[in-house]
Amino acid sequence: RAVKEKTRRDSDKKNHMRNQFRSWFDEMTNKQFFLDREARRQGLDWDIKVAAMIERLPIVTPDKNNWELEYMDLKAELNRYDGIAYPKEFGLVDPFEQKVLTHEELLELLPEGFTPAPRETEDDESGNIQTTNRKLKTRVYLSLCSIDSSDWTLPTVNLNTDQNETFLEGAKRATKEIAGDDLELRCLSNCPMGVIVREYETEKERADNKGAFGEKTFFMRVQYEDGDVDTVGEKSYLRDKANDWGWLSREEMVEKASGGDDGKENDLALFYKYML
Repeated sequence: RAVKEKTRRDSDKKNHMRNQFRSWFDEMTNKQFFLDREARRQGLDWDIKVAAMIERLPIVTPDKNNWELEYMDLKAELNRYDGIAYPKEFGLVDPFEQKVLTHEELLELLPEGFTPAPRETEDDESGNIQTTNRKLKTRVYLSLCSIDSSDWTLPTVNLNTDQNETFLEGAKRATKEIAGDDLELRCLSNCPMGVIVREYETEKERADNKGAFGEKTFFMRVQYEDGDVDTVGEKSYLRDKANDWGWLSREEMVEKASGGDDGKENDLALFYKYML
């Protein structure tokens, strides 16, 4: 056509999110392949670690956007016109006499004395992060900040490769060592969700890790079902070896991993952003 048809879609934003992801993922993958080749060229091994993504699923449905609420109201109104008007002798309700109830009117129909549980808890209001009774509308993950580091991480242990320990067994051991024995988990798969590769940059760091080239940390997703973390036991890791810990949402993990005052997302923050 001589004149381009005008539309409301901005073609400049097409595939923006996908391109943003690929720009990070492709660069990270190429870097990992390079480090893997370099380790083989130098004849050095890797330290293998496993991190447990202990995930508490959402408890309540997420809030709907205004456009979703308006759409549901409109659809309920239009459904009145799709109904069949039977003869009054049948004793059936005329669709045009049906009333579309608002959210407030539906709450008034609840039995007397019944009060719905709040969607925002006291822990949300107080800012307490060391509980699963927070952020009920989204997923939260058990995270900690160790004494010897300012970084927030997931429960992580070295994999016992000499004992043929699997990733899932390592994730269960990480949960037990850091969170205690009381947590009940649902294990979904033997396959990791992702991996982070890091090269040991100094000779001292390599010497401290038995001459390994670097470390590979594999992330295993497990779901929290019941129980509490151990913070009072005789061998409580979170009490003795952690500066802080909590159940954090993806957005909070990205914010803490970013660090710095500029809020710019680094590689670890982007990894949490796309994996969690």
